[in-house]
Amino acid sequence: MILHDITYEWDGKSRSGEKPISWWPGSYRVRIVKLGDDTRSIRYLFPVAVIFKSKKTTDTMNTSLNNYIDNFAKKISRTYDLDIDKTLWVELGDKIRVAQLHPDRQLSDETLYTISWRPARPNELGMIAPYIQDF
Repeated sequence: MILHDITYEWDGKSRSGEKPISWWPGSYRVRIVKLGDDTRSIRYLFPVAVIFKSKKTTDTMNTSLNNYIDNFAKKISRTYDLDIDKTLWVELGDKIRVAQLHPDRQLSDETLYTISWRPARPNELGMIAPYIQDF
């Protein structure tokens, strides 16, 4: 089930003292989907997927989330009330990749993450296939 289907943009500036996703502007198409249903007694490791794809609207909006996925995930999780650790983060591009965010340590009130990217697994592709057809 599609929960949200949005274009998420940022200008790379900080007005509220909060760190932006990146210091350069960017734009991504974002679709948040619920992978499981509540009718069966199956628990998913990742009950929600955030599927995103670069949506370059101008030449300066060409920021890749490759190095900023943790900032992006924190913002999306906070805005849409998602558990960052229980969400499958899927980037569509030339290849379909999954970001793995592992909590590393916590300094004050901010958690730092170790990030690794990997190709999407066949079972993951099967679960998100209906949601990426018209992406």
